Amino acid sequence: MKATIIKIGGVFAENDELVSNLAAELLEFLNEGRGPILLVHGGGSTISEVENRWGYEAAFVDGLRETSVETMPLVDMALAGAVNKRLVRLLRRGNLNAWGLSGVDGGLILAKSVRGSRTGRVASLDSKPLRMLWENGYLPVLAPPASDEEGRGLNVNADEAALALALKYNAQNLVFISDIPGVLSDDKLIRRLDSLAAEKKIASGEVWGGMIPKIKSAIDALRGGVGAVFIGDYLGYGDLGKLLLHQKGTTIGG
Repeated sequence: MKATIIKIGGVFAENDELVSNLAAELLEFLNEGRGPILLVHGGGSTISEVENRWGYEAAFVDGLRETSVETMPLVDMALAGAVNKRLVRLLRRGNLNAWGLSGVDGGLILAKSVRGSRTGRVASLDSKPLRMLWENGYLPVLAPPASDEEGRGLNVNADEAALALALKYNAQNLVFISDIPGVLSDDKLIRRLDSLAAEKKIASGEVWGGMIPKIKSAIDALRGGVGAVFIGDYLGYGDLGKLLLHQKGTTIGG
């Protein structure tokens, strides 16, 4: 059965109550036998907080965080450490058999450097680690930091990691849970988009900032065989189901 890949981040991922509500919904999803689930998480605000404490200022290029040799250990500390373990604890408290890992573990994600920095893009994936966890009844919770061919750390954007994994596993659903209700145009929610319309939104400047990687990921996902991409917020129990049923958020493709 095809997997559902869910990327979580932003304010939602920092809210214990909302994560606990999602845990209850995921437990029902799994109990209904609707296929394996992978959670991929970001944690930009936590990274920025840690960087600021160490005297570094966050920098972004085309919506992607620019990571240096000096700040890469801080990214590992924030994402693979604090954020990942907090989420795993919350999910396990909700009776989910959550297993936290990063792109480094098991060689899951091999990445290549962007512009010679420690910002990376996915180069290849090893499908065995996640299959092993799924086959043994675990819910993987993935932090996106990865390694390059020389074993050096690279910070991979969580949206791009989720996309690559959705393509690798021919996912049925790719879900981006963000801080906004979906793709907006003139502050109005767009319920459905196809690939061409989504590209036009980026070219016209209607989509900007952190939404650009999500839309680009959605377009690439559809072209690569993913069933549908969903973008929206999560305000309470039941919202994941509403997203998948096109009752809230934006659906791209499907």
